[in-house]
Amino acid sequence: MRSRKSNTLLAALVCMALTMMACGTTDPADNDPNVLAGETELEITEPGQRWGGSGSSGSWYSGESLRDSVYVKSRSGGIVTFDFNLTFDTTFTKSLDTMLGTSFLPDATKKSILTTYLERYGATLDTTDKSRMTIHAEPRFKVTSEGIQDFLTSGDNLSRPFTIVKYSMKVGDSWTFTRDDGVVVTRKVIHHSSVEDYDVGFWSLKVFKTEQTQQDPLVPRIIWVTNHKFGLVGVHFFTADNREIRVTVWPPTL
Repeated sequence: MRSRKSNTLLAALVCMALTMMACGTTDPADNDPNVLAGETELEITEPGQRWGGSGSSGSWYSGESLRDSVYVKSRSGGIVTFDFNLTFDTTFTKSLDTMLGTSFLPDATKKSILTTYLERYGATLDTTDKSRMTIHAEPRFKVTSEGIQDFLTSGDNLSRPFTIVKYSMKVGDSWTFTRDDGVVVTRKVIHHSSVEDYDVGFWSLKVFKTEQTQQDPLVPRIIWVTNHKFGLVGVHFFTADNREIRVTVWPPTL
């Protein structure tokens, strides 16, 4: 007959074995916020789909020169490449300069800041026509039925995704990413609708709001707004003095 001590040891070993088996079979996507699974063949990311957008910036800019064009250029395994073009004139740039508080800076400093941001997001700027200057970029995101990730933060390194949202997340969930320059970016779910409370045109949607905070002298805070069916539906940029630039995103199937 086994002693009580032997039975206790056996029970402990069985528990350890079951725990190890459970750990071995856990999907890493369940625990790692920057691992994203899900269906990748979505209607909103079919190549050729065109997305729209509209901006709301309060009183700092009331012009009408701002225009954008966004469409899905390609898709592979959930990695979606967008073709993005934003056109504007000098009226907009002067207003933006004032709003960001950079109007007093020397031109050389402004150019350096601009170059830094363009390089960070893989964008180019064409200023040939001052009445129709254009920023062009081809950002890549991973978009699935379970959430959205960006590669902007990693400098388009596809091996280092940064999750914007997983639709299984709860308010209070947070995660971080360290950029190549050492800056730590934090994202946190701050809102999940229980009713349709976010307006996109004539529609109201239930959404997630993910707050992004980072050490940035111009835009230290961003709020990403997403919907489980339509994906990204809004981006809110906040300046250092908490002025907001709100961009509403119009998915092609809405």
